[in-house]
Amino acid sequence: MSFCVKCGADGPTYRSLCESCFLEGKVFTSLPDHVDVFQCGHCGDYLLDGKWLDIEAREEVSEKATELALQISKDATPVNVSLHGEKIDEANYHVGMTIAMTVEGLEVNEARTTIARFKNTSCPRCNKLMGNYYEGTLQVRTRDRKMPEDQREEILDRILKMIAEHTKDNRELFISKVNRLNTKEGGLDVILSSSTVGKHIAHQLADQYAAEVKETAKLVTQKQGKDLYRVTFLVRLPAYRFGDIVRYEDKLHLVGALRANSTKLTNLKTSQGLMVSNSDMISAKVVGRKEDIIEAVIVTETDREVQVMHPTSFKVFDLKKPPKFERKGDTVKVFQLDEEYYLLPLQG
Repeated sequence: MSFCVKCGADGPTYRSLCESCFLEGKVFTSLPDHVDVFQCGHCGDYLLDGKWLDIEAREEVSEKATELALQISKDATPVNVSLHGEKIDEANYHVGMTIAMTVEGLEVNEARTTIARFKNTSCPRCNKLMGNYYEGTLQVRTRDRKMPEDQREEILDRILKMIAEHTKDNRELFISKVNRLNTKEGGLDVILSSSTVGKHIAHQLADQYAAEVKETAKLVTQKQGKDLYRVTFLVRLPAYRFGDIVRYEDKLHLVGALRANSTKLTNLKTSQGLMVSNSDMISAKVVGRKEDIIEAVIVTETDREVQVMHPTSFKVFDLKKPPKFERKGDTVKVFQLDEEYYLLPLQG
C-alpha cells in the first residue's frame, strides 16, 4: 500500500504524492494575454508560423495563431485542443481554448483565453511585385515569320498554366509583366520573379514547339556578398507549326509531332513518316498553313482513288490515295499548291 508523503492519504501516488497534492498549484499551459497576427494589406494573406497563408475567415486565423502561441509543459502530453474565436471588432478577436492533456497518466484539462490582434503589413512577395522586381525574362519569338496572334495567345496560356503549377509550391513566384509585341516580328515577353522557373518553362516550350533556347545573363547587383543576375531566355520557334505543309528535300510533307530535338514529317504522296532533326529542319520551307487545308466532299471512291468536290468552287476532281489511306466521314482533307491537289495521308 502506497501513501502520499504530503498528506498521508493511501492510494495511487504520482512522484510520491496523491493526485490532489500532485496537481495542487501546478499549471501545465500558458498563453500570452494577446497574440499579434500580421496580414498583408495588398494580397490579404496572413503570416502564421513564418509562412504566408491565404485563409478566408479571420475567426479561423485567430484560432490558428492562438494555438501556435500556446506553450505546454514538457511534463504534459496534449491529447486535444479545442478553440473558439469570436469577433470583438474588426481588429480584435477573443479566443477561448480548452486543452486536454495527460500528466503521469492523469487526465488534466486547462482553459485559456487571449485576444488576437490583427495588424496590417506588407509581405515580401508584394514588396517585390510593387517594386517591379524580376530575375528572368522569357522572350518568345518565331523564325522567318510573324507570330500569329492565335499562337501567341496559345503559348501565353501554356505559360500561365505552368506558372500556376509552380506557384503551388512557391509563393514567391509571380509574373511581373506581360508584353504582347506588335512589331514586325511579333512575339511575347513574360517577365518573371524567378530565373530558375523561367529556365524550366523555356525548355518545356522548346520541347512542345521544337524551339531553340538561348540564355543570356546580366549581373545587376550584389546582395549579402552574392551576385544577383537577371537572365533572359530567348525561345525561338521554328517557321513551321504542327499541321503545316513544308517542302523538305524537294518533297512535300505534313508537319506532325514537334519535339525538343526533332520533328515528325509525313510525305504527302507516299505516307512515309520520318523524324528530322530540328537543325536540318531549318532548310524546310513552309508552303502552306494548316488553315490552307480544305475539307472536300467525297463524291465517289475506289480502291485507288477518291473523287471529291471543292467546297467553294464546286469543282470535281480525282485524287490518288496515298498508301494506308483511311478516311473518316464524308469529307477528306486536301491541300492545293499551284494547280496541283494533294490528298493528305492523315485524316480525322
